[in-house]
Amino acid sequence: MERDWVYLKIDDDRMRVALCIKIPEGEEAPHFSPEFIETYLHENGITTGIDKNAIAMLSQYVEYGKDVVVARGKPPVNGKDGMYSFNVAMEDIKDKPLVNADGSVDYYNSLKLAMVKKDELIAVYIPPTPGEYGYTVFAEMLPPVKGRELRPLRGKGFTISEDGREYRASINGRIYRNGERIIIENVYVVKGDLDVEMGNLNFNGDVEVRGDVRSGLTINADGNIYVHGHVGGCRLISGGKITIRKGIQGRNKCTIVAEGDVICSFMERCTINSGGDVYADSILDCDIVARNKVYVNSKKGMIIGGNISGMQGILAKHVGNALGASTMLIAGVTPEHMREVAILTETLEKVNANVELLDKSLKMYDRMPGAKYTKETEALRTKIVRAKVMEVARQKKLEERFEIVNEEIDRAKEEANVRITGVVHVGTRVSMLGNVYTVNEDFKDVKYIYTNYQVEQLPGEE
Repeated sequence: MERDWVYLKIDDDRMRVALCIKIPEGEEAPHFSPEFIETYLHENGITTGIDKNAIAMLSQYVEYGKDVVVARGKPPVNGKDGMYSFNVAMEDIKDKPLVNADGSVDYYNSLKLAMVKKDELIAVYIPPTPGEYGYTVFAEMLPPVKGRELRPLRGKGFTISEDGREYRASINGRIYRNGERIIIENVYVVKGDLDVEMGNLNFNGDVEVRGDVRSGLTINADGNIYVHGHVGGCRLISGGKITIRKGIQGRNKCTIVAEGDVICSFMERCTINSGGDVYADSILDCDIVARNKVYVNSKKGMIIGGNISGMQGILAKHVGNALGASTMLIAGVTPEHMREVAILTETLEKVNANVELLDKSLKMYDRMPGAKYTKETEALRTKIVRAKVMEVARQKKLEERFEIVNEEIDRAKEEANVRITGVVHVGTRVSMLGNVYTVNEDFKDVKYIYTNYQVEQLPGEE
């Protein structure tokens, strides 16, 4: 926009206007009052965001031929998404144990549970904001983007206020995250040792023993098991992970079974089956099977004797000893894993056949003429529907497990290896996919991989 004394520069987004007073051609320079300049802007439709200070300065100290911003629009301010403010610290079920700088596990802090009390406020929902409108210099309104609502927290063990703002614990217990779910579960606490006087313990949540677990006893927990002391010749069975702060003295009478990780400072003469990883500072004469990896890589970490199997691999500091203790390290897919695949395949075939048969039976009832449809036939049809629902649920569960197992096997075939950062002694054997490498002399810092249908030893740094 231009006149004989001035021109305007308007940005394409109509959010900023600059005014430039032309250099006068005659000797006498024109002078324009602030009111005159504002009137000129209004005449050109510029009515909002006018910078009166800039106009006043321009009127008083004219800089000919220079662009001066005299009006600015205001961009919209988008709303903030809803958010949760958590009042309590909580664990994540996927969290791995705390590891010290030397590679050892921090057993003390790994045993700390996040606990809440009934009715304790655990989270507050902060609703989204609508945002603020903006405008152009031509008084055109610019709408903001409204903040996004978050869906309510999912999980169990808590209540939600009527307005959906406050989340409170409905029980005393342990609080943790499992994916997008918040879980509060009962924790059974044994304040001292678990001994013969107390007897075996079965619990549908987490179990915490603040002392030792004496020999001859069994703990069976749907959740995690935490032991602050020692474990003797006993059985620990967990639907989650098992953490033992001071270690296992099994005397070949201890069995540990966990769907998750097993974390323990030292393990002596015991049998361990882990659906996750196994962490230890030392392992002596144990039979261990880990669905993922075995880590014994602290500063003094050692494996002496026994059979140690990590489907996804083994990482250790020292293996074997100067006396040539027979030690077997197994990485990758084992016959046990292949047997599970075979069992899953066979079971899934039977379930698929059952679902197909139930489908045919339902179609037969659905084609039945109305005259033959009685209360008895309706009752039979209902039984078939219920049976099909149960079989389809079982079918889905088996298919999910089958997929997980096959992914684990594929990853183990491609990635599994054994890495020893310290010394591997004579007497150690490394097995992968049924092929065995026998260590005939001591080596330092090596790794073992499966290649060309055999186990090969390589320098660790490669």
